[in-house]
Amino acid sequence: MNKEFTPLYKHTLKDAARHGEMDEWRESHRANVNCVKAIEEAIRTGFNDNYLDENCAKSVIDKFGFDRVNYILSANTQLISADDPRISDTNRKWGKKEYIPKDNLRDQYLIHKHPLLVDGFISQARAEWNKLGLFDSSHCENTDEPMDYTKKLLVLSPNVLKDQYKTPEDQLFYATGGFGCDPSKLGTKVFGFFLKDGEETHFARGDFLGVIKDECIPDWAYDKLNEFEEYSDTEDEGIGGIS
Repeated sequence: MNKEFTPLYKHTLKDAARHGEMDEWRESHRANVNCVKAIEEAIRTGFNDNYLDENCAKSVIDKFGFDRVNYILSANTQLISADDPRISDTNRKWGKKEYIPKDNLRDQYLIHKHPLLVDGFISQARAEWNKLGLFDSSHCENTDEPMDYTKKLLVLSPNVLKDQYKTPEDQLFYATGGFGCDPSKLGTKVFGFFLKDGEETHFARGDFLGVIKDECIPDWAYDKLNEFEEYSDTEDEGIGGIS
């Protein structure tokens, strides 16, 4: 999927006005509303003989991207009454992971279709996401104290990657330094490179899910780390969570 999608603006209208980002907010809001309409149309045309077409969600994802579709669907799990059993507990739990600002405009993101059909659409969209085979927090070290990321193999949150780069290979990032590596420092920048191709850049500490577990590091990643010996001292410092 190489299509460029309108960037998703997750903050409120007030936030946009405060930070001089009204154009970004308007463009994103317009795309959000159009996404809702596309979901409603996909359900309308895709529901036949008590069956929702298996490509119903995929058709909208292909048009608007995972980030926007997941955002709209998460909003609906929060907008539809918590007492409505037609939205499954599994999908509600999934939807709660996404922060949706509680402003006066989010009601415009409500999908006006039967909750059972919305629930089915959400399940389809989640299945499409799972097909990507991405790393998540379960693949990362779980420690009581924040970890120092210096010379560690990190997992980027897929939310910071464009759809064409939402792959497990593109999630792996080797941290070389920056104040963001040290949880005791005030800075947030983590410098390093994408393990896949060695491209150097930086991200904020909050863009990472954590340090990948040793047992989750794929073989190709070990091979790549050996290719970048100038960035990693694998004997003394280790890779991933190895030390």
